[in-house]
Amino acid sequence: MSNVLSHLTPNLFFKYFEEISAIPRMSLHEEKIADYIENFARERSLFCVRDSANNVFVTKAATPGREKDGAVLLQGHTDMVCEANEGTVHDFLTDGLDLYVDGDFIKARGTTLGADDGVAVAMMLAALDGEFSSHPALECLFTSGEEIGLVGAGCFDYSLIKARKMINLDSAEEGFVTVGCAGGVRSAVTLEGVLEENSDPCLRITVKGLIGGHSGEDINRNRHSATALIFRILRSLSLRHDVRLVSVNGGDKDNAIAREACAVIACKDAYAVKKELALIECDVRGELAESDKNMLLLVSDEVCGKAFDKDSTKKILLCGSVRTGVLKMSAQIDGLVEFSRNLGSVSTDGEKINFVWSTRSPKEGQLDSGEEEITLAAELCNATEIKHYNRYPGWNYPGQSELCDSFCAAFEKLYGKEIKRLILHAGLECGLVKNAIPDMDIISVGPDEIDIHSPDERLGIPSTQRLCAVIAEMMK
Repeated sequence: MSNVLSHLTPNLFFKYFEEISAIPRMSLHEEKIADYIENFARERSLFCVRDSANNVFVTKAATPGREKDGAVLLQGHTDMVCEANEGTVHDFLTDGLDLYVDGDFIKARGTTLGADDGVAVAMMLAALDGEFSSHPALECLFTSGEEIGLVGAGCFDYSLIKARKMINLDSAEEGFVTVGCAGGVRSAVTLEGVLEENSDPCLRITVKGLIGGHSGEDINRNRHSATALIFRILRSLSLRHDVRLVSVNGGDKDNAIAREACAVIACKDAYAVKKELALIECDVRGELAESDKNMLLLVSDEVCGKAFDKDSTKKILLCGSVRTGVLKMSAQIDGLVEFSRNLGSVSTDGEKINFVWSTRSPKEGQLDSGEEEITLAAELCNATEIKHYNRYPGWNYPGQSELCDSFCAAFEKLYGKEIKRLILHAGLECGLVKNAIPDMDIISVGPDEIDIHSPDERLGIPSTQRLCAVIAEMMK
């Protein structure tokens, strides 16, 4: 175990953040981190329940004199998005993260940092190990599979919970307290095309160098999606040239804006297609945000013995043209994305093309509409499989929150700054908890976590220290 963070305070928080960073915790593979938490609780004689989904629930009695105060639930998820830079050798099933400090930030070399939601895990472990000198009864819920559809939170037995105040620790920006969030649904479609013999020249078209990001929180920041962009390129080429698709691949997480994608096409006139691609690249570069300025559009020659026929190519391109990005802004709250969709991944497996989208909205009717739009496009393309899954509810702000007022007062007392209330266009487990326990008062807070779900992810040290201090003040 390294001691990269041992000089940072509060010591317990950063100690546990570093320890859990050494434990692989890919979504659906949380058994090692669940083992760690379970052993942690056993060593301290704390009440602990672990279920078949690797959710872990741990409680700690109130400090003397606080026994009559209402219990507080701290909550966050143990899994993390696992992304690595091209050329980085890292096995997320076996390897821990390589942490380092860069100025005011903690980073991981070549990979995502997992501050989303390692911050919550470390905070809860520190709380259970005595970080707060005074506190009511504490209940800590470590959920699994959040990044792939709030899986663990969706099957937890909420009858175990006695608290009626909950602090979710899965937000990613200081200065805000989240009081509502979007719901969401995943959609997967498989098309089966017809491959035919090919003797035409082939080109590999690669989009890379995009910054990517979170498909909810970053969807309105004008960041290009590599998967959406590759289909835009293919559509444009197909309408102007005789091309057939050989393969298309990009992204691997439905809740991450894809940073890279590539397609291989067969074409009659490779020279003309290359000229067209140069023009398309000029158009795209004129649209790029500063964050995507390092985008590359690479073209290379290929030799391919088979390609999809023209009819299959059209159907694949049609399915890949389902609307993505911001679909509707809120009419009630300025600047809030209400309805969005992200094409998280597309992959080619022989004759099959697989698509996975993530649709988000706090309104059930819009989620229904999002499912219907994908279903209709898929049926028109004669899809062999259409599946909508991992649907979860939004979390609607009731208009007032004693817990929110407490957090804002504590922050202003310690740092003299007012906190803004925020409704988030991202999925939080708060919606599922609120659905199970309607009278639960909930807030979601967090420190500065920048470029989450990408290898550029970094955790702000000063804001993390302030968050720890504010939570400690609230507990008093």
